Amino acid sequence: MKTQASMKLILSLLSLIVFTSPLSSARKQSLCHNNERSALIHFKVSFSIFKLASSDPSAYPKTESWNPIGNRSNCCLWDGITCDEETGHVTGLDLSSSYLQGSINSNSTIFDLVHLQTLNLADNDFGYSLIPTKIGCLSNLKHLNLSRAAFFGQVPIAISNLSKLFSLDLSDNQDPLSSANMLRLGNLGLKTLIQNSTTLEIIKLDHVIMSSQVPNFLENLTSLRYIGLKDCELHGVFPEGIFLLPNLQVLNVASNEDLVGHLPEFHNRSKLEQLILSDDGFSGNIPTSIGNLGSLTTLDFVLCSFQGSIPHSLSHLTKLIELDLTANNFKGRIPKSLANLTQLYLLGLSANDLIGEVPSILANLTKLQVLELGYNTLWGPFPSFIFGLESLETINLLGNNFFGSVEFDLCLKQKHLKFLQLSGVDLILPTTAHHNDSFPQFLGLTLFECNLTQFPYFLHNQTKLQLLQLRDNQIEGPLLVPSSSLMYYDLSHNALSGEISTSICNSTSLGFIDLEDNNLSGRIPQCLVNLSNSMAMLSLNQNNLRGSIPNSFSTRCTLKMINLGNNQLQGRLPRSLAYCSSLEVLDLGNNLITDTIPGWLGALTKLQALALGTNKLHGTLPIKFLLGFLELRIVDLSNNKLTGSLSNQLFHNWHAMGAQHQSQSSYMVSTTIIGTSGVNVMFKLPYYITIRYKGRETFDEHIFSIFTSLDLSNNEFVGMIPESVGNLMALQALNLSHNNVTESIPQSLRKLSNLESLDLSYNILSGEIPQQLTDLTFLEIFNVSYNHLTGAIPHGNQFSTFGNDSFEGNTGLCGNPLSNKCGDSKAQSPSQTHPSSYHGDDEESSTLVNWIIISMGYLGGLVVGVIIGHIITCRYHAWFVETFRRRG
Repeated sequence: MKTQASMKLILSLLSLIVFTSPLSSARKQSLCHNNERSALIHFKVSFSIFKLASSDPSAYPKTESWNPIGNRSNCCLWDGITCDEETGHVTGLDLSSSYLQGSINSNSTIFDLVHLQTLNLADNDFGYSLIPTKIGCLSNLKHLNLSRAAFFGQVPIAISNLSKLFSLDLSDNQDPLSSANMLRLGNLGLKTLIQNSTTLEIIKLDHVIMSSQVPNFLENLTSLRYIGLKDCELHGVFPEGIFLLPNLQVLNVASNEDLVGHLPEFHNRSKLEQLILSDDGFSGNIPTSIGNLGSLTTLDFVLCSFQGSIPHSLSHLTKLIELDLTANNFKGRIPKSLANLTQLYLLGLSANDLIGEVPSILANLTKLQVLELGYNTLWGPFPSFIFGLESLETINLLGNNFFGSVEFDLCLKQKHLKFLQLSGVDLILPTTAHHNDSFPQFLGLTLFECNLTQFPYFLHNQTKLQLLQLRDNQIEGPLLVPSSSLMYYDLSHNALSGEISTSICNSTSLGFIDLEDNNLSGRIPQCLVNLSNSMAMLSLNQNNLRGSIPNSFSTRCTLKMINLGNNQLQGRLPRSLAYCSSLEVLDLGNNLITDTIPGWLGALTKLQALALGTNKLHGTLPIKFLLGFLELRIVDLSNNKLTGSLSNQLFHNWHAMGAQHQSQSSYMVSTTIIGTSGVNVMFKLPYYITIRYKGRETFDEHIFSIFTSLDLSNNEFVGMIPESVGNLMALQALNLSHNNVTESIPQSLRKLSNLESLDLSYNILSGEIPQQLTDLTFLEIFNVSYNHLTGAIPHGNQFSTFGNDSFEGNTGLCGNPLSNKCGDSKAQSPSQTHPSSYHGDDEESSTLVNWIIISMGYLGGLVVGVIIGHIITCRYHAWFVETFRRRG
């Protein structure tokens, strides 16, 4: 028996030796099929290796290990290759982040690998290739990842043949320069794309243009764990059943502004970990049942339309790391129960209508890194306890009603603080200097209305500062020379004096410069204009600058906004401005510029707002000027000496003014990135344009809705008003007063259904006031005084609200509100004393305000928005205050 037992033990040991011998290992390593090895090598040589083709820091050229000869010829051992252990067929190809650059099509040998179950080509550069239709032949695919790979065009219907897919990722194929989405579904539709893949668990189609509704079909895919449909141009009502899918862990449908819907009642069996609906049209209250989402780590509802109070049940979500409700319509107080969310690193409640004090119990949130409470109606003593949260990297308390003083020494405790935004408090700066290494190195510092009279001393030692906003203080003296790292420099609305030093040009990173409303003098440094190859905004408005505008704008000019208005600038318009082809806003108004309107201005085809009023411009409007502006919606050429007739072409080609259904919520957008390590912060970046109406001035830059206006007043234009003026159907203000315009008021004005203000006074108009103008039901201001008009004044709608001053100086007019009644002999002939060429400053006849501001939005996350403003009139002030408070 012992002998038999010994033999069995020996045989077992021999068997173990055989199965672990080098011979067995060699057999296992020789599984690679020759045809598949050849296909892989041909695929390799069809691409070049280029390090900039991949963005992942861990990227490396995987194909460099592919060698068809020698001891590395076994393709199953190559980087990125997985083989079936039994058959030796290549079943997995992972070339993500491999520095591959080149094009790919259906002739690629990759499609000879018919046993592939996993194909990952993410984070390479396939040079705007179409996704090959032959990909549908890889019928065994379970995982397909073509994300961040520079694919372009229509997604092929062939992908719908891949019925075994567990995961599909076509996300983030965007143009590297413009960030434009490059893939689209077209008529294919999301349902058609995935309806055969009933086992799908992961759908990542972020930034794929769909322009469709979300199909109800998704509610039936109970295996789904991840849905990524960010920025897909989705619209319509989002199916509520998708929220309730039993295995869903991540739902991201952000940045689909026309996608609307409501939250359902959530059950406590949900596995949701991330719920991201930011920049969508979701609305209504957040249900109390949201507290059932016990696995939730991220809740992002930024820029939605949710309302009501913030539910206390959020305190049940104890795994939350990120809670961002910024830019909604929440009211009431900040719930004290949020202090239970002790894992939070981000709390975003900015831009709502929250009231009351900041609960001191929030001091329990010791892991908090980002705190956004700006632009609410919070009040009470300044919440100094916040400075005890030592992990904070971002603090935003702008735009509230806190009172009291703040010792800036408190910031010394914040060793990690990178962004600080305060406003409306008395900031007490240290009286003695601290060691440089004891003060935080800021990336962004915003101190609005903090009663500063001098620059904080520590700014001289800030070597990493990218954004500095000290507007609306009383800082005196010369400009602070910015650090070389600075990107955004805002010292507007202070009392700075002296000349702009050329040392400002040493900050070659500057992208935004706003020095408006100071007492700066001297000339604009030429080197400052030379920086136009990297800047997006330059505002020197409302200073005492003189001399000519330097003619040194870069041939690679990137400026989107230039505001040099309200100075004493002279000379001609600089010809090099034509290089600024991205320019959206140009304000040179209220200066001493002597020139004609140059035809090259028409090269600025993206221009949306142009203010050249109150200068010494003369001559006629050139054809190139009339034809070039397809996006122009605000024009001010008033108070010059321009001549000639009003061309039909003027009103035919300015298409943006003819967009009748222009969205009141649309806005110009400029983007910049400031910050590191995922630290997000909100910045307000003001863009303004000054439009002057006969010397009156008001100022308020917080205006959010779009305005469309045309002001040619106080010039020497002659001839008739063309009927084509009726093409400008988006116009809200039209001012042709104080010219020599003749003939009748065109009936086509009735088509300007958005018109709020119409001023045709002090011209030589004759005939009757068209009865059809009573159709203009938004008209608040109407002035045809001092013309040669005759006949009955129209009655009805808005015309019943206009007083005598709207019609005076036309002795041929009769009817209400004038004392001349129709049929009275006094009302039968036009005045013979009409001042036909009056161009003075008539304060009585001016009913429009003199300027409109185009105000930039804010950086929510990493995005900076530029928002064009609505007209403000003296009559509108109360309406505006209420409207803005409601929207803000």
